[in-house]
Amino acid sequence: MSIHTVLVHVDQSRHAPARIRAAAQLARLHGAHLLGAAMMGVSRAVFPNGYAARPGSLTAACFDPLAANARLALSAFEVIARESGVQHEARLVLDDTDDGLALLSRFADLVVVSQDDPAESVSDHVLSMPDYVILNSPRPVLVIPHSAARPAAGVGRHILLAWDGSREAAAAMGAAIPLLRRADAVTVAMLSGPGLAAAECEAQQAELSGYLGRHQVRPAFVVREPGSHHGDEIGRTLLAIADEAGCDLLVMGCYGHSRLRELCLGGASRTILAEARIAALLCH
Repeated sequence: MSIHTVLVHVDQSRHAPARIRAAAQLARLHGAHLLGAAMMGVSRAVFPNGYAARPGSLTAACFDPLAANARLALSAFEVIARESGVQHEARLVLDDTDDGLALLSRFADLVVVSQDDPAESVSDHVLSMPDYVILNSPRPVLVIPHSAARPAAGVGRHILLAWDGSREAAAAMGAAIPLLRRADAVTVAMLSGPGLAAAECEAQQAELSGYLGRHQVRPAFVVREPGSHHGDEIGRTLLAIADEAGCDLLVMGCYGHSRLRELCLGGASRTILAEARIAALLCH
């Protein structure tokens, strides 16, 4: 359980510098390779053998500006990565942003993206880019809030680990072990409800303390019953606990119910993705 490759989404968004710096800080902390990927924004099916357009052609007129924008974004990534002093690689990917990141994440240990910003989002996709990557990536995805400025102390000094006894929560906890071990403090938020009866909380605290303790993590616990068990209320309860405890990172499993239900009715994970003002590590 260690982080050797950090994949970060690179584009020309105004949120890209904060996202890249957060990824670079994590790469430096873990001695990891930082891979910055800028997607051309065209499905890989269009250019299965690579992109090479004849100058002056209609193809060049259509697609050269996309390639140029991606290269400009990668140049800015290079500057930040060099300033951070991390081993890094800039890569132009001939694919759509969401699918390209999800596919490339198979060869990374952690993916870093930004929270959707309504002021910038113009996608007509059913799923937003962070949602799509979380659903389709085999790796944990770190979502940096769009309100983030340059992080001074890095992400993960005080981590809130959301626990409801589910498979998704366990997967997120396991994926976050490298971050949990380096945190100054870890708080486990146990939300009692249909998946975790109040009577089970004490027994599972002992199990969690034992498991995390064997990874040199000594957690504190907060047990709370949300005002309702609707996903939105659960998500806001977690954010409230994080705010009260002064956490800078929330770790949680997501999309524990059917994908259609989550898409149609929202849910805790979608509330976190939309409303969090701290970084969130999500694992599907």
